[in-house]
Amino acid sequence: MLRINLKDRKIFGNEAGEDENLEILNSYYIEHPNFDDFFDSDERLSIVSARKGMGKSALLSRLHFKLINEDKYHNPLVIRVKGNELLGLGDFKGENHSYLENYWKQIICKRIIIEIGSQIGFALTSDDMSFVELSELEGLKSKNLIGGLLARVKGKLPGTEITIDKDIPENLDKLLKRYQNSESSPSVWLLIDDIDAKFQNTTENQARVGSFFSAIRSLSFDNENLNIRATVRSDVWSCLRHLEDLDKLQQYMIDIFWSKKYMRDMLAQRILVYIQKNFPDSNEAKFKLKGDYNKIIDTVFKSPIDWRGDKEAKLFDAISAFSNRRPRWMGQLCRMASKNASEHIQAKKVNLNHINNILLDFGALRRDDLIKEHDHQFDELSQLIDSLRSTQKEFTQAELHLVIDKNFIRGRDLAAIPKIHGKQYIEPEDLGDFLYKLGLISRAHDDGKKFTHYTDDPDLYRSIENRNDNIIWSIHPAYRTFLNIK
Repeated sequence: MLRINLKDRKIFGNEAGEDENLEILNSYYIEHPNFDDFFDSDERLSIVSARKGMGKSALLSRLHFKLINEDKYHNPLVIRVKGNELLGLGDFKGENHSYLENYWKQIICKRIIIEIGSQIGFALTSDDMSFVELSELEGLKSKNLIGGLLARVKGKLPGTEITIDKDIPENLDKLLKRYQNSESSPSVWLLIDDIDAKFQNTTENQARVGSFFSAIRSLSFDNENLNIRATVRSDVWSCLRHLEDLDKLQQYMIDIFWSKKYMRDMLAQRILVYIQKNFPDSNEAKFKLKGDYNKIIDTVFKSPIDWRGDKEAKLFDAISAFSNRRPRWMGQLCRMASKNASEHIQAKKVNLNHINNILLDFGALRRDDLIKEHDHQFDELSQLIDSLRSTQKEFTQAELHLVIDKNFIRGRDLAAIPKIHGKQYIEPEDLGDFLYKLGLISRAHDDGKKFTHYTDDPDLYRSIENRNDNIIWSIHPAYRTFLNIK
């Protein structure tokens, strides 16, 4: 019988999709029909929105792999950048949306030119020059993007008295002509990740990030051979919706959502790929995901377990509950539990006790994640989370509001309570609804197994049903041990 080394971190893949080797990521990536538009070359623009840990960067990596390996006939020019890299190419100031939108266009075109230069043999030496002036950008409208940009490369550089024709190698003209040929010129795919890194909900940040999305919408539709893909955290996007023009972008948004089945398939596929690579001659290497997913997971995890009254439950039921539908959480949980199991010599597989042993540290990570992800929405988020410490795992709305009032409000002047997502605090319902949005609480159903999350029903917390105390709210299991809730 196959025995896997539980110390090996590679069993569950890399929890950071952008750091994973593209070929390895591709081998275990689970497709979702919701992402079809994201991969479709006929779609000029697509933006994926999700919370941290949901796989936004992994989706970009999957597209990157497909473009360089499955579209060799068209040989597209693929440019993948982090938001901070683009920000570093310019000096973004002010809150004027129109100015910032046009400035973003200059920066993005500058980045494309840098990539072309690195591939065909010329270099740009001035990092702070504005490579494409607004008038020139307007001239690119509805033209071949690469041809238009390179035509300007061959002329005078903006803001200088230098022409670069004399510095171009003799054979560069032939290369330029190849790029400028309307039939053979490759399409440009610009993949932009983490444009909202370190976002703070200020008017300056809103203007900077909001104008970026206006700029990529304009560029992608003004140029014939440019496809743009970008990511944004869903909480940041909700801060931008009031901005001018962004309502027009909603049709290009794709929300990432993983069901329990997809999460199960992700875990099983990662384990199967690991087995096939390291134990290719084993019987387990012949398993197929579609029909053998339980057998695959059982090579690492011990089932059945007693879970919420079901004594024949699979260990994945517990993994799913603690992971909160986030692939990164699942990877961290499995890796931490596997490490704990490896410290017990007699343990051949990961069991429920090994998961229970790491829940304190796992909950601390989840708390830290919440603060990093949502601190810009509420300045006292850490204190709000701590107000639930040593309370209870389930509440009615009235019971939860009593806890919030006693442990957080504590008779303070209501004007001293920070704004919640830009809105002034009025009553405990505002904070209860915020906890629901964060995923820290969810509706518990009578069977004790099913839960309703904010993504399932965003208006539930402010419903008449809830105000009548007909709903039970449960603190998510991932946080309970950390918060000392039994």
